[in-house]
This record gives sequence, structure tokens and C-alpha cells, in this order.
Amino acid sequence: MQLPQARIVKHGGQLFAPPPRPRTPSKRRPGQLKEQMRDGLALAIGMWPLTAAMLLMLGLLVSAANWS
Repeated sequence: MQLPQARIVKHGGQLFAPPPRPRTPSKRRPGQLKEQMRDGLALAIGMWPLTAAMLLMLGLLVSAANWS
């Protein structure tokens, strides 16, 4: 079944097109893997200061425990 390209809705006496339907997750888009890789890289780059600070804090706790 093929949907028409342009759908017109009459609402309140005026004609206008309805909003586009949301994409379904079951249909795979051509650039989906590329988008996921880019998002993962952005997350890894964005979170590195937090990871570095936590590793530094852990290292200081371990060295403080060994110092005494």
C-alpha cells in the first residue's frame, strides 16, 4: 500500500497539511549506524573529564590509605 505524497486536512474551514508521522524504529535508515557511532563518540569525549576526575580521586584515596 502506497501513501499519497501530500495529504490535505480540513480543520476549522482552512486547509493545511498534517504534521509528518514519526519515524518507526523498525525501519532502518541508511545512516543509522553512522549516527550511533557519532553519538557514542560524542558521549565518550563529553564524559572524559568526569572519568579522569574519578580516577584521580580513587588514586589519591589509595595513596592516602597506603601512606599511613
